[in-house]
Amino acid sequence: MAINSYIELVNFKKKLVSWIESTIIDKSIQQSAYAIFLSYGSKKQRCQVWGNYDEQLSKIIKRLCNFVDKTYKKNSELFDYVKVDIAYNIEKKAFQDVVQELNSQKHNNHMRKGISLDKNFEISFLEQELYGKAIIKGVVYNEPNFFDEKNLNDAIKKKYPSITKKFSLNEIEDVWLFDTYSAFYEDHDFICLQSQGCENGIRFLIGNKKDHIVELIKKNAEFLHREIQQDGRFIYGYFPAYNREINSYNTVRHCTAIYALLETLEVDYKTEYLTQIKKSIQYAIDHFYREVGDKGFMIDGKTTELEIKLGSNATAIFMFAKYQEITKDSQYIAYAEKLAEGIRFMVDVNGETTHVLHYPSLEIKEKFRIVYYDGEAALGLLRLYQINQHQPLLETVKLMFEHFINKKYDKYHDHWLSYCTNELTMICPEEKYFQFGINNYLKHMSFIKERKTAYATFLEMMMSAYKMVQRLKETEFTELYASAQVEDLKSLIEYRVEFQRATGFFYPEMAMYMANPRKILNSFYVRHDRFRTRIDDQEHNLSGYVAYVNYMEN
Repeated sequence: MAINSYIELVNFKKKLVSWIESTIIDKSIQQSAYAIFLSYGSKKQRCQVWGNYDEQLSKIIKRLCNFVDKTYKKNSELFDYVKVDIAYNIEKKAFQDVVQELNSQKHNNHMRKGISLDKNFEISFLEQELYGKAIIKGVVYNEPNFFDEKNLNDAIKKKYPSITKKFSLNEIEDVWLFDTYSAFYEDHDFICLQSQGCENGIRFLIGNKKDHIVELIKKNAEFLHREIQQDGRFIYGYFPAYNREINSYNTVRHCTAIYALLETLEVDYKTEYLTQIKKSIQYAIDHFYREVGDKGFMIDGKTTELEIKLGSNATAIFMFAKYQEITKDSQYIAYAEKLAEGIRFMVDVNGETTHVLHYPSLEIKEKFRIVYYDGEAALGLLRLYQINQHQPLLETVKLMFEHFINKKYDKYHDHWLSYCTNELTMICPEEKYFQFGINNYLKHMSFIKERKTAYATFLEMMMSAYKMVQRLKETEFTELYASAQVEDLKSLIEYRVEFQRATGFFYPEMAMYMANPRKILNSFYVRHDRFRTRIDDQEHNLSGYVAYVNYMEN
């Protein structure tokens, strides 16, 4: 929050000093010298970080207060965002050992410590700076991170302009790693942030959990709504360390992003969002929708090589059906019905699907591309069936499920199949479908609990399963319900709700370290892929959280 007057500045300094002194006492920080950092900046640009190291805490505090006074006088906007850190667990390590640890990480961007190049913290960076400035860098998510020499030297030059030496990674022998206790200034007070581990540097969830999640939904919906441009196309996403837009586009993600934004209206009905939503729906119709005979298809790809993806047809139906559900306006249903015929064209008499066709010839391009298309297709047909009660749609889904069951598709733990199984069991509450739905999550629970990345589809899968087993409880399938491990499922849902928001949401205390904080504030990101902020990252998180708020029992 901005500090708008001299009185507010005086109160800010008092609270800053009080937090530092009380934290050192409360946390029993006993070390020969102290390192304290102040991160500060406007909403428009990456924050700066002031740091000081001394044996006497009183000297650091005096220097800090003087620095705050001078900086505020120079430009008060530099205190839009303020965060304070105190270093502890300072440990000397061989640099090559740190490099080796980085290279052997199971998931990228999970070294959660700050680093100093010397014992007196004359050149040092907080953990958030290491990633915000891409000092630790990844090229693609499934290849190891590495220290980037150019980015390190650029960061040193920017932060420490008096240092002219150029550093070679090969010549660095030892470094000093450290953890921090930290706090972010908000609503005229410092709120403590978490220390160490995956949640490092992010606020605690205090108060009613659902109320907090509702606020996240509202803020993220506002972000996603803002990403719709004048013509209805989304800004597809960003790599926020560089403020770089992601230039590719994808029909599936366009449609599911609109679907998720429509879902948020179930939590907070914003009439003004509908104008942009309708623009985006029309963009999908104008740019992606095509008809071949009596069938509709959503196209994707470059103009020279257009293709039809089974999943694209399905997600467009989600979008049209959800719009009708929310607004009671049936203007798009004819498109959905044509797309359903396109899906049925891609399902054979044995319930097997074809995933990708050439457009406009409808020749097979790829029999199989990704397993998610199957669950999406079945769900799309079911969503439309719930509107028009057209029996062939249900019969096709049941045929597809026989194939899923025979081929043991439950081994994929697919969130779309979880959605689909939940809805099929509402219409056809047969034991084999419930069993499939349970199998889809049951053997995956340990993996989900141990996973240290914020895969938002886990919550979607479990929330759909939870809705299904709640209905299963009211059936005669008592032994099946007993096998569902309902309490474990509920506990894991609560765990992932907290984990996703603490490791994948751009609160201001995290956004401030990126190149343009206001652009990505309140968005969801994927840490292990360069903190990627893409429309489908918003969609998956929103869908899971909306389901949690609407259906999870307290």
